[in-house]
Amino acid sequence: MTVPFKVCPLPRDAANLAAALALHDAAHALEVAWLDGYPLPRLWPDAAAIAGDTRTVLAAYDEAGTLCGLLVAARSEDGTVDIVRTLVAPARLGEGWAGRLLTALLAGERAATVMSASGNYAALRCYRKAGFRRECELAAPDGLLLTRLRWQRDDSPLQLTLDDSGWVNEAEWLPSPNCDEYAPPAATPLLVVHNISLPPYQYGGDGVQQLFSNTLDPDEHPYYAGIAGLRVSSHFFIRRDGRLLQFVPTTRRAWHAGVSQWRGRERCNDFALGVELEGCDFEPFTHAQYRTLTALAQLLQHDCGVQAITGHEHIAPGRKTDPGPYFDWARLSAALGRTLPEN
Repeated sequence: MTVPFKVCPLPRDAANLAAALALHDAAHALEVAWLDGYPLPRLWPDAAAIAGDTRTVLAAYDEAGTLCGLLVAARSEDGTVDIVRTLVAPARLGEGWAGRLLTALLAGERAATVMSASGNYAALRCYRKAGFRRECELAAPDGLLLTRLRWQRDDSPLQLTLDDSGWVNEAEWLPSPNCDEYAPPAATPLLVVHNISLPPYQYGGDGVQQLFSNTLDPDEHPYYAGIAGLRVSSHFFIRRDGRLLQFVPTTRRAWHAGVSQWRGRERCNDFALGVELEGCDFEPFTHAQYRTLTALAQLLQHDCGVQAITGHEHIAPGRKTDPGPYFDWARLSAALGRTLPEN
C-alpha cells in the first residue's frame, strides 16, 4: 500500500537535518514577510542546533519522502504541551500539513497552548480548525501583538437523543436519497465503523455530503471522476471536530457496507447501521470524534438494539481497510465497557 504521507519525530541524520534547516529558512522568511519585516527570531541558526534540540520536533513527509512540514513543541511543568512553532514549506501551503502535524501531536494529550503573532492569520485559522480557542491577546516588549490559544481535551459525556422517526436530535440532518426500507425483520444488531475523506486525505470540505446526495461534481477534483456516479450513503458522519451529521434515519437502510459478511450473514446493509469518521488509514482520529462516536454507540445500543460493533475491514476483509490501523479499538472498548471489534 502506498503511504500518502507520514508524520514522525524528525530523524537526526545529515540529510533530514539539512532538509529541516532549508524548510525552516524558507518558512521563516515567508512569515517575516507576512509580518511586514518584523525580526522574528529564528528557531535554529544551523543544522547542528537542530540535531542538539531536546524539544519534540515532528516532521511531515509526502509519499515521495519530501519534508513538507515541521512542528516544534515543549512540555510545560504542569504537563501541558506548548507549541513553539509550526512550519510548512511555502510551496506546500494549503495541503493540510500543519493539520497533520497537530493531529499527531495532540493524540493522547489533554491540553496544549500556542502563541502566534496576531497578524499571522493563516496560522490562527489552522489552530482554530484544530480546536484551539483564543485565551488572550498581549503585546511583546517590542510591540508585536500576540494571540495566545489553548486546546483542552473535553472528557465530559455527550448526550444524544433519537426521535421517533430515527433522526438524532443533536445531529445536522442532511437527508440522502440513497436509502430504502430494511427487509423484515428490520432489526439492526450491528454498527459498522468506516472512515472517509473527500478529496482523499483532505478534511473540512463538502465532498462527503455531495457524494451522499448525488451532487458530486466530477470536474471539481480528479478523484471525483471515478466516484461521482456512485449511489452510496451512511447513516452518520462524524467530522474531525466531533460534529455529527446524519444522512439516513435509523429506520431505513443506508448503502454503506457493499459486499460483506458478518457471522455468516451476507449483505450487512440489511441489518446494520453505518457511521463514517472523517479521516483515513494513515493518521489518528481526534478525541472529539471518539467522544461523539462513544455517545452515538451508546444511543444506538439503547434505542436501536445494536448488539455488536465492528469495522468495515472486518466485514469486507481484503476489499476494505477502514477504519484502519490508527483507529483505537481499545479506547472505544474501554468507553463502552465491551471488547471491540466484534467479528
